[in-house]
Amino acid sequence: MKLSKEFSSLAAAAAFLCLAAVCGQLAYRELSAAMISPGSGSSAAFFWSAPPIQVPITSGSRQHRRLLGSCLSILSSQEFSFQAPEVRSAIVENCAQQAHHAQESGVEMAEIPAVLAVERREAGDLAAVDQLLRQSYALAPTDLALILHRIRIGFSTFTTAELTRRDGLLETELPVLIGSGRGITTAASLYVQVPELRPIVDRLADGLAPVDRERFLGALRRQLRG
Repeated sequence: MKLSKEFSSLAAAAAFLCLAAVCGQLAYRELSAAMISPGSGSSAAFFWSAPPIQVPITSGSRQHRRLLGSCLSILSSQEFSFQAPEVRSAIVENCAQQAHHAQESGVEMAEIPAVLAVERREAGDLAAVDQLLRQSYALAPTDLALILHRIRIGFSTFTTAELTRRDGLLETELPVLIGSGRGITTAASLYVQVPELRPIVDRLADGLAPVDRERFLGALRRQLRG
């Protein structure tokens, strides 16, 4: 009986030490990932084109989201199209590796399919781009930053006719911008700068509550006045 108790105590102690070691490893992994800063703008582009550390970076969901958000800020920007082909290719490859790694880690977040949509865009697989952007929307339908990333990726991939059709990308993304206090300026700007979008914006704005519709019209007047 005494031996049995001693064995149980030893087993419990071993289990505790094992758990502590695992927790320590996870904490160290998160801390290490948190200390990696891609920066922003040209600094982020340089980081993802020639990472100073091995990619993919192992981390938990919080750091995965931060790293993939950094990727999306580059991949969806207008400046990305002006990068040299080899730089574009390197950024897409490294960001896609990070996204695939996050996916394989069991993390579910809207940034993953958005990044992978750019990977498929560069490969010329437009059907996959549409599907992946819809997956991202399903995971984060009201996240303003992701909506803007998805719209920019859409504009760099599809024709205006494809974007504005009844089941197109803008049919799902624009209502949040038009009805959002933070996104309304962007929606009004798109209305002014891209005349082809006006019919779909008019139709979606007509479906808003009166107070939201008037707010959008106010933002539109401000855009027209410059």
